[in-house]
Amino acid sequence: MNTYRIQMNCGQISYLCEFFSEYEDEQIKTTLLSSNRVQAVFEAMTALHGEEAVKHLKQVFQQSQFGPGLYYTINKI
Repeated sequence: MNTYRIQMNCGQISYLCEFFSEYEDEQIKTTLLSSNRVQAVFEAMTALHGEEAVKHLKQVFQQSQFGPGLYYTINKI
């Protein structure tokens, strides 16, 4: 199991924080570590490699209620 720190940026960061604060599916589990007005840092535990984990998180949020309407970035730090 790999553990990564994932940084997410968005003008409406509260939506990302609510969605990913304790998110878990068959491939990844995220926990919110810190957040401010436009940025949040999460810990992600997964069997995926770094860039695959980022891609998976982007796909998951894009399919959520607010994902298609928001501009956001997700990166491994």
